[in-house]
Parts: sequence; structure tokens; C-alpha cells
Amino acid sequence: MATLRERAFPTWTRLTTLSRRATRRNSDRGRLLQTGTVICGALGLDTDLSFAYQLFALLVCILIYSRLSLKFLLPEVSVRRHLPRYATAGEDFEYYISVFNDGERVERDLRVIDNPKIVPPDLAQFQRMREPGEETRNAYDRWLGFHRFVWLQKLNTGIALKTAGVPDIDLKGHADAAIGATPLRRGLVYFESTTILHPDPLGLNFGTIELDNSETLTVLPKRYAVSRRLEFQGGRHFQPGGVNSTWSIGESDEFVSLRDYRDGDPIRKIHWASSARREKPVVKEFQDEFFVRQALVIDNFPQTDAIFEEVISVSASLLTNMENMDGLMDLCLMTSRPEVITAGRGYAQTSQQLEALATIEQSNGSIREFEELLSERARLMSGCLFVFGEMDGDRELLIQSVEARGVPTAIFVVTPENDTKTYPQHYHLLPVSDVEAALGKL
Repeated sequence: MATLRERAFPTWTRLTTLSRRATRRNSDRGRLLQTGTVICGALGLDTDLSFAYQLFALLVCILIYSRLSLKFLLPEVSVRRHLPRYATAGEDFEYYISVFNDGERVERDLRVIDNPKIVPPDLAQFQRMREPGEETRNAYDRWLGFHRFVWLQKLNTGIALKTAGVPDIDLKGHADAAIGATPLRRGLVYFESTTILHPDPLGLNFGTIELDNSETLTVLPKRYAVSRRLEFQGGRHFQPGGVNSTWSIGESDEFVSLRDYRDGDPIRKIHWASSARREKPVVKEFQDEFFVRQALVIDNFPQTDAIFEEVISVSASLLTNMENMDGLMDLCLMTSRPEVITAGRGYAQTSQQLEALATIEQSNGSIREFEELLSERARLMSGCLFVFGEMDGDRELLIQSVEARGVPTAIFVVTPENDTKTYPQHYHLLPVSDVEAALGKL
């Protein structure tokens, strides 16, 4: 049988929606006047207190006038949002919304609210996750769980936004409103619309105009500073095709010398200036170049939510730290199948790897498939970095399979609180509650 909390759960979305709308429609001055109206109404029940009764009637008339006036003073405006390409979870930023005056009068005292898509939690998520600091709430709040619901809804929505004032807008002009924003999680944030608030002549209430304005923002994982003392092992390895595989066009093997033409040499290798001087074909001779190629292996197999998020943040921190490395970096992860995203000369940029980390989810794929992928690529690797969460036998076998092929490894493990498990000495242990400090001390 469903508990009272489970029965009430579907109504909480409607309650938060109604509360949000009510807050938007009243100014501080209007809420004060409404409170005074209620007090005068209660005192005015005794008609012998004629002053309270008359004041109540006056205040009601003012409130009715302010509401009705909003129907006749609608501004004619349009909007355009200017989002950055990326934001980072937990880091405040600003973006702008341009408000265009399409009407026949100067618009003053407008306010703008941007509307991300509200994503309420489902019951499974509500039961699985706990609000930070929930243990400090009273027993009734913990049992009911409404505060946890509100926190999860904000987290799923993904961003906290502030209301912004709009400067006066001249006829056929426009003005920019600066929106303060704080991303609450990594991933995609979906914007649905923008709401323009316009005040009544007395400044007691706001009318609302909602304008469709769909857009998507990519929020990258939070990143930590990595100790400068941390060095990655592994030398240069031969890559099939030489550096030709690292450039998007042309031939870029390392030039060695000139030699006489032989049957079968490609025409594009002929050195025409030397051929003209020697009056016979001369070709350029190249050799394949050796260079560093690191692999970063992400553990996105099932684990607790808190540890998984820190695994992603550590991975993003390592990628950023190695962004200017002279070589290639392979990001290895599991979706429905093993995948590799390569960044470096002629390949994707590190930002595209960070985008993949922004949207990665936990996978129920086979670690055995992952092991086969790494075994096939071991001959290309100069070194391999593993970022793991909850260690088990399968994960340890994955590490051993790479080390058995002579690939130098660096292993980072995000450990749970009060972890008593014994790890090999060469593992870098990162307590989930203090990952940033641990990375800085490596």
C-alpha cells in the first residue's frame, strides 16, 4: 500500500508551480498592501470600527484597479537570448537577453525572467537520493520529504537564474538585461521561454508576457586544479601512418632525405626543383614519426551517484590539465558499446571530450567488451590513465589486462567515506568528500 508521502508526491509539482507564479505577480509593495488589506478586513468585521472598514474598502479598490490596469497596458516587445557556448557546473556566469520595443511608447520598469524547462524528480530518484544537510531538518520535514523534492527539482532543472531589470527602452529600440546564472549540475539545460514582467501604474502587481524562446546550454563538469608535481609515464610510440594520421589534410611524415625515383613511388612525392636540376626524377623520402598517445579510461559502470559525479569531475580535470600536451589523448568510455574520442593534432578538441563527459550516464555495458577494446589499442598507447569509482574484481582485471601488455598506468580511485578497503600502493586515492584537496596534493 502506498504511503501518504507517495500519494502526495504527484501534487508537489503543482504546488511548486503555483508558488512560482504567485511570487512573480506581486511586488514587495503589493504583498505589503495585500497583507494590510487582510488585516483591515479582519478588523472591519466589527462595523463599529468604521475607520478599519473604510480603509479595507479603499485598499480593495486599489488592488482591483491595479489588476485591471494590467489588461490595458500590455507592452509590445520581443526578446533574443545570448548564451555562452559552454558553462561549468557550480561556476556563476552572466548572459544577456536583448529586449526589443516593437510598440509605440517608451517602455519603463520592465523585468525579465528566463524560464528553463522544469524537470521534477520521479519517485525512484526521490527515494534514492538525499538532500545535503537533510539530517539537520526536523522529523516531520524528513518524513514528508518536500524539501528534498524541491532540491531535486532544482537539480534536475540544472540552473538557478536571477530576475533582471531592463533599462528604459526607446521607441523601436532595444536594451540588454544581464541575467545572473549558476549551473547546478553538468549536462544539457533546456530553456523554454522568457517572461517579461510589466508593472501596473501603482507598482503593486506585475503582468506577465511569456515569449517562446527555446535554446540549449551545455554545462561542462566541474574541474579541479591538478598538482603540478603529477607526471604521466610513457614515451613515444610508433603510430601506423606516422603523423599523417594526426593531420586532417596532406602528408606530414618527418622529412629525411632525397633519393632517385623508383617505380611505384607516388607522383606527389616528387621534388620538382631537385628533379629539374638533376634532369631526372627525385623524390622526397619520409619516415614515420613516433609521438605520445595517452588513453584516459572513464569508469561509468554502476556506482553511487555521488562517487560517479566525482569520477567525471576528476576525468575532466585530468583532460584539462593535459590539454596542451604534444600528442594525442584518447578518451575511452562505455555507452551501449565501447567508444573512443580522440583529441590532438588533426582530431577533435578537448572541448569535444568535455562535452561527452557532460552528458555521459552510467552504463550497464560489459566490462569484458571494454577490456577487448583496450587490449586492441594497447600497442598504440604511451600510457593509460584510469579513473575509477567503486573498485571490484572486474575493474582490477581491466587494469591488469592493460598492464600485462607493458603499458605504463596511472590509477585514480574515488573512494567512499570511511572506506576501509586496502589498495595497492601506486593507486592515487581521492576521498569523495575531499577530491579537490587530494588532487592538489598528488
